Amino acid sequence: MGKGYYLDMTPEMHDFAKELLSDADFKEADSLSYDLAQGKKRMKMDARYRLMEIIKPPPKRPLEYAQHEIQYLPQSTRNSIKYLGDYIDLLVKAMAFEITKIPHCKKTSLNGNLQRLKPEKYPVPSELIENLRRYNDLFYNPAKHDFSPPPSGREHHFTSIETVYLVFLTMKLAKDICKISPFANKVSLDKETIEDFEDF
Repeated sequence: MGKGYYLDMTPEMHDFAKELLSDADFKEADSLSYDLAQGKKRMKMDARYRLMEIIKPPPKRPLEYAQHEIQYLPQSTRNSIKYLGDYIDLLVKAMAFEITKIPHCKKTSLNGNLQRLKPEKYPVPSELIENLRRYNDLFYNPAKHDFSPPPSGREHHFTSIETVYLVFLTMKLAKDICKISPFANKVSLDKETIEDFEDF
């Protein structure tokens, strides 16, 4: 596989990023992806530092883990995506518990909490829930569970460009969650932890 492989992105992921990200974020993600795939050593290093800056803690966990994995891009894609997804999962747990008052939300999977947060039942934007479902279906769930051989023509299930775009998508969705959930916002700032949930 040549370096061009790192710039391969599924149409579904591309469309999702194009719909959700601002033009500036989309262009920056594209530029960083190119630097990781085709750039010289210094360009690759600068691209990794920029991505680590975008996802800098708080919260320490799991963003610190994601930062660690990003140091090894363009190779370390699955773990980078998993830890970024863990961050969204954490915020959705906080949002779901705050909105529904159901203690089980604290241990429910991302998909389970999204199914529970029905916009017709709870005051949560349907667009946000749909975007989180797409995020889970396209990135997070496969990163956690799909260990079958990569699709034909791929070395890995995910490429570095898909991982780079997920950095921007993760932080965009995290902001959207924190806008409607004060508790999730506190968790994102390390002012509350998952252990504090029962005292909420």
